[in-house]
Amino acid sequence: MMFNKLSIKKKMIYWNILIIIIFAIILYFIMNNALDRMVHEKEIQIKHITEASYNIIKKYIKLEQDGKMTRKVAMETAEGIIENARYDGTNYVFIDDIDQRQIVNPTRPEFKGQLQPTPPETMALLVSSMKQNKEGDYFNFFTKKPGFEGTFRKIAFVKPIPEWQWFVGTGAYINDIDEQRTEYIIELITISSILAIFLMFGGTFFANLISVPLAKLSKDLIQSAENMEKKSKYLTQMSENVGNSSKEQANSIQETAAAIAEVTSMITRTSALTVQSGTLAHKISEGTAQGGESVNRMVTSMEAIQESSQRLSDIEAIIKQIETKTMVINEIVTKTELLSLNASIEAARAGEYGKGFAVVAEEVGNLANTSGRSSNEIRDLLEKSRGSVQEILQLTVERVSEGQNKTIEVKNTFEKITTDVNDINAQMTQITDATREQEIGVKQIASAMAKIDASAIQNTESAEKSISASTDVFKISKELKDIAFKTENIIFGEMKIASKPR
Repeated sequence: MMFNKLSIKKKMIYWNILIIIIFAIILYFIMNNALDRMVHEKEIQIKHITEASYNIIKKYIKLEQDGKMTRKVAMETAEGIIENARYDGTNYVFIDDIDQRQIVNPTRPEFKGQLQPTPPETMALLVSSMKQNKEGDYFNFFTKKPGFEGTFRKIAFVKPIPEWQWFVGTGAYINDIDEQRTEYIIELITISSILAIFLMFGGTFFANLISVPLAKLSKDLIQSAENMEKKSKYLTQMSENVGNSSKEQANSIQETAAAIAEVTSMITRTSALTVQSGTLAHKISEGTAQGGESVNRMVTSMEAIQESSQRLSDIEAIIKQIETKTMVINEIVTKTELLSLNASIEAARAGEYGKGFAVVAEEVGNLANTSGRSSNEIRDLLEKSRGSVQEILQLTVERVSEGQNKTIEVKNTFEKITTDVNDINAQMTQITDATREQEIGVKQIASAMAKIDASAIQNTESAEKSISASTDVFKISKELKDIAFKTENIIFGEMKIASKPR
């Protein structure tokens, strides 16, 4: 509708204009009906005044009938009262008789007792009403108005008094009613104008008084609706992200729980293997200790070998002494051969006497040669033995020295190994304890992961509910925004809103 495109201010202005138009139309009908209504009111008024005057005259008729007054006195008294009677300022009551003569007319006292220029048809109605003894009737006629020229329309209520053959009545000029109507219309127009001005300025004032706060409220409402819409979109997005993250977290937690279960199983197996390794390390420690003892025994054996090599040195010295003795024997053999040669020479000189001695000398010579050869052989063997003993001794010394060095190194190595094995054994003990603690901790982690998994599932459900709530909030923000725009439409009108950038 076109009316919906207008702002509140214009609506109130147009509404006030419509009220003024309607009021003007009503005022027009009121003005048109004012004359009839005022004539009717005048008719009622003049009827009541006529009846009141009639009652006054009837009072004196009663006094006449009761014999308390003569007719003439009663009539004169009644005439005086009626003649002095006034209402609405200068309006009066008149009395005429059946012959159309003026009895009382305060505006024309000079025509008292004279015939009145009453129209014949009006006179006929008056006579008819008297004959029929009616309660009175209204008459419209034209007559002169005091102080004015020409005739004016007049309406009168006349009531017959058959006892005295009078007609008492009073009337009102229509132009007086018109003047009253004009004054009434002027009053209405003045009031209407004041009301119109009040409605226009008051409507504008109240429209501004209403529209300005409403405009601000509508602006704030639109801003709040837009902010709520943005926040609801962001909340929806975050809820979806939380939901997706919760789902991924739930999946990750389940995978982690499975991995933790595997780790728990592996730690359990590791714990068992650690216990076995501890046992094995203890056995290795014991074996290393035994190896250290064996190395110590080897060191002792090497020392014994070194003592044996020392004895080989003693043997070499003995061989040297034997060699020395052999050299002595060789000298003896050389001297014996020389003696044997000398004995053979002397036996040859002795001849026959010396043949036996020659044989002995020869045998001694042979024995000396054999002893020499044996001594040489012994010497050669001793030299070879001494060389072999020296080589053996040197090799033995070298090997013993090398063996001692290696044995010391092995001993040191075994001692280090023993120390390391002891450290490993202590560490294995600590690892075993740590593994047990890890197994307990992993079981606690598994329990915590189960709780986290339940919490993640609950978070997923909460995220889904949050997404639903965010969707509802977004719908509410849209509805709030629509309400805000509708409010703005009501405040500023659709045409102005359509021209405003959103």
